[in-house]
Amino acid sequence: MSRHPTAPPPAEITFEQVAAAAENLEGRGAEPTLPRVCEHLGAGSPNRIQRHLSAWRAAREPAPLPAPRLPGALIEALERELAQHADSALARGQQLAEEARADAASLAELGEALEQRVLEQAARLEAAEKAAEEARSHRDQLQGELNQLRERLESEQRESREHREALLQARQQVEMLREQLEEAAQARAAAERQARGAEAERVKAERSQAVAETQRDSALAQVREKAEQQAALQKELQAERARQRQEVAELRAEHKERLDAAERARQEAQKQAQEASQRASKAEIRAEALQATQAALKSRMDALQVQQRQRSMRPQGEQERD
Repeated sequence: MSRHPTAPPPAEITFEQVAAAAENLEGRGAEPTLPRVCEHLGAGSPNRIQRHLSAWRAAREPAPLPAPRLPGALIEALERELAQHADSALARGQQLAEEARADAASLAELGEALEQRVLEQAARLEAAEKAAEEARSHRDQLQGELNQLRERLESEQRESREHREALLQARQQVEMLREQLEEAAQARAAAERQARGAEAERVKAERSQAVAETQRDSALAQVREKAEQQAALQKELQAERARQRQEVAELRAEHKERLDAAERARQEAQKQAQEASQRASKAEIRAEALQATQAALKSRMDALQVQQRQRSMRPQGEQERD
């Protein structure tokens, strides 16, 4: 914003300069008025020039009148009459001159006071414009900082959305693992039912052998065959159990790795949230919202870990019973 230039102070004019200019004008036959003296000097305060001009006029003595050359009696009568009028006119003129000089001095003082007030007002105006310029610059700086804080907030909101999406994906993976564990448990239960059926068949064969001793040879062959089938079935059952244990162990390891990855992601998100909170200490509302989001994310992760531990304990208990 452009500033009004400050008016330079008026040049200091001395009494001697004003007196010399007035005498110069009189010498040329011109009345030394204020405009003529100002024009002759070319610079200076009109109020100060008026004060010096009034002092110069007050210091001058009136010039003596030339002596008249008339008859003595007439001269004496005229002198008496003129003396009376001259005294009266002189007294009146002196009174008017004194009043004029007093008025001129008062006007000069008032003009100087007004000039001083104008200079002071100009200085205050310049200071006010400078303060306004600094305020606008400070406002622009604050606006820039506000824009940066808004950009950081939007970036952290995007990171928060990404963390929520990662948590949702982890939850879906956990759900898939739970379904796989349930399928494995169902397969193991079916294998156990087959083993119990084979055991029942073996008992039935033994009872048949005790009742029908006459058919022992054939029954023994049948029993041997059944025993071989049972052994083969038992071996297959054991192999199936070992395979299921291996699959459960692998699923647990994979699930643990995913939980560890989710925990690392949560810790990284919490670390980033703390750093963002430190960088944006002036934006307390945004920091509190981010901390609340991180706390909710941690609570969800903790709840997810508790659920996974509860689900992983059920297959382990059944394996120990086996």
